[in-house]
Amino acid sequence: MSYCDILGVKVLEPQGKLTDEVKFEITFQCREKPKDDLEWKVVWVGSAKSEKHDQVLDEVEVPPEMGVNTFEFVVDGPDPAKIPSSDLIGVTVIMLQALYQGKEFVRIGYYVKTDYADEKMREEPPEVERPDPQLLERTILDEEPRVTRYLIEWDDIMPTAQVAEGAVASETNGFAPVMPQEGLMNSA
Repeated sequence: MSYCDILGVKVLEPQGKLTDEVKFEITFQCREKPKDDLEWKVVWVGSAKSEKHDQVLDEVEVPPEMGVNTFEFVVDGPDPAKIPSSDLIGVTVIMLQALYQGKEFVRIGYYVKTDYADEKMREEPPEVERPDPQLLERTILDEEPRVTRYLIEWDDIMPTAQVAEGAVASETNGFAPVMPQEGLMNSA
């Protein structure tokens, strides 16, 4: 059982320049008021080949209240200088992670397509060693986020012996209704 469930996440501006801000509207529900704040983190995967290119775009702590909570999380875009040249154009991932007391309880991943903004350049890419990041746009494919929920201990409601820390509780494409309430959207 979880104190908090994610009801929905909206990517407010899924298309923009590679370096533009990324904006999320996050809605979650708390059945109980946790003792500590929830931590939220946005990570840009710089290369599928190595985690050393991953960039934490921002982290924030949010004090949760009982019931439905909504907030906007705006983060800077990735630093192109930290992305390998071969990975500047193509498909990558942006992840939104929710943690409690340093333990991740949900991860929401979106595929991101990065390409030249100009159609002619997309059809005939220039032969350069490193693409100019100012000429690139990104599209966050927000239709079907990959949502992974992890079992964690929430304060005193679940003894440690019953929780295999980090065990995957569920994995879905999109947001499955957890505690449906009239008028709430539970999909991105």
